[in-house]
Amino acid sequence: MTRFLTTAARAALMASALFSTAFAEDAKPIKIGFAIAESGWLSNYDSAPFKAAVMKIDEINKAGGLLGRQIEYSVMDTKTDQERSATAGAQLVDTGIDMLVVSCDYDFGAPAALAAKQAGLIAFSLCAGDPKMGVQGVGPYAFTANSAAQSEGIAIAEYAQTKMNLKTVYVLEDVTIEYNKSACAGFRAAWIAGAGEASILGNDTFKNDDPSIASQITRLKGLPTAPDAVFMCSVTPGGASALRQLRAAGVDAPILANTAMVDNYWLNAVPGLKDFYLAAFMSLYGDDPRPEMNAFLDAHKARWGEPPVSSYAVLGYSLVEQWAYAVEKAETTETEPVVAVMNSFTDQAFTAGPTTFTDQLHIQVDRPWLIMKVENDSFRAVEVYRNTFKPDMKLLFRVGQ
Repeated sequence: MTRFLTTAARAALMASALFSTAFAEDAKPIKIGFAIAESGWLSNYDSAPFKAAVMKIDEINKAGGLLGRQIEYSVMDTKTDQERSATAGAQLVDTGIDMLVVSCDYDFGAPAALAAKQAGLIAFSLCAGDPKMGVQGVGPYAFTANSAAQSEGIAIAEYAQTKMNLKTVYVLEDVTIEYNKSACAGFRAAWIAGAGEASILGNDTFKNDDPSIASQITRLKGLPTAPDAVFMCSVTPGGASALRQLRAAGVDAPILANTAMVDNYWLNAVPGLKDFYLAAFMSLYGDDPRPEMNAFLDAHKARWGEPPVSSYAVLGYSLVEQWAYAVEKAETTETEPVVAVMNSFTDQAFTAGPTTFTDQLHIQVDRPWLIMKVENDSFRAVEVYRNTFKPDMKLLFRVGQ
C-alpha cells in the first residue's frame, strides 16, 4: 500500500508538472518582430504603418490579448538597406518570434521575409505593392497588406477615362524599384483596354535620384500632339522633384500618379500644385466618406496625440487585424493553420477594406480606392472607386512586358 501511494503521488506530481508546463506555454506572450526601415528614404513609408500596427497591438492587449496571451513586439532598423534587411530578419527569427513584419517595398522587404520563410514563419509586409511579396516571389508564407501596384495604375487609368474623359496620355516611369514598374504596367494595360494602344502618345523613363529630367521633358513637349494627361509612376523624393520640373517647364496637363505619391508631407516641394490625381487608401484630412476610416483616425489621435503622417498607416493597422483574426479562427499561432485561414479570405471586411487571399495570391487586386486630387495645397477626397479591370497573373508578374 505504501508503495502504491508513493507511485500514485509521483504520478500526480508528474501530471501537475505537465499541466503547469502546458499552462506556462499557453501563457507565454505572442511575439511579433518588425524588420523595417526606421531611417533612410524608406522610413517615409514604413514609419506610419508601424505606429498604426503598434496601436492595433495595444488594442488587442487591452482587450485581453490574442488567444488569451499578450502580444510583445521588437523592432530592428534595416536602414533602407537590403543586406541589413536580411540580417535583421534572421536576428529577429532567432529571438523566437511568431510572425515577422517587413518593409513597405518588395526589394527591401524580401530579404527579411526570406529569413522568415526559412524558419517556416509568416512574413507580412507593411505595404509592399509588388505581387512578388507573396507566393511566387518569396513563398507561400509571405503576404502584404497592400494592393498590387498594378491595381493602383489600373484604378487611376479607368477613373481618368470614365470620369475625367481623358483620351490620350504620356507615361513617365521611374525604373528604380519594381513597385514603380508594376504600377506603370497596370496603368498601360488598363489604358490600352479602354482607349487602344495608340492613345498612349509616348513612354519615357527616369531614375529616382536623377537630378534632372530635362531631356524627358523636351521629348514630351516635342510630341506632335500634346497628351491629355501625364501618368508618372514614382516615389518620393525623386517623384516630387520630377513633378516640380514638369510644372516649371510649363507642362500643365493633368498629372496622374501611383499611390506612393499620396499625402501632404511633400507638397511644399511643388507649391501651388493642381490637377494632380491618384488612387489612395484613405484621406487624412477629414473628408473621407467611410466611417471606419474616420474612426481609425480618431483612434490614432487618441493613441499618439496626432493623426498619421501618411495614409499608408491604415495598412499597418489592418495587417495586425488580419493576422490576429486568422490566429483566433485557427486557435493557434502555428503557421500552416493560420495561412489556411488567411487563404480563405474572400472580401473579408477589415479596416483597410475588403480583403481576399488565395493559395496563389497574397495581395489585393480590386480593393476599393479613394480617388484624391491636390487642391489648395492639400490632397482632397473625390470619391471611392473600385476598378473593374482585374490584372491576371501575367500582368501581375509582368510576363512578356
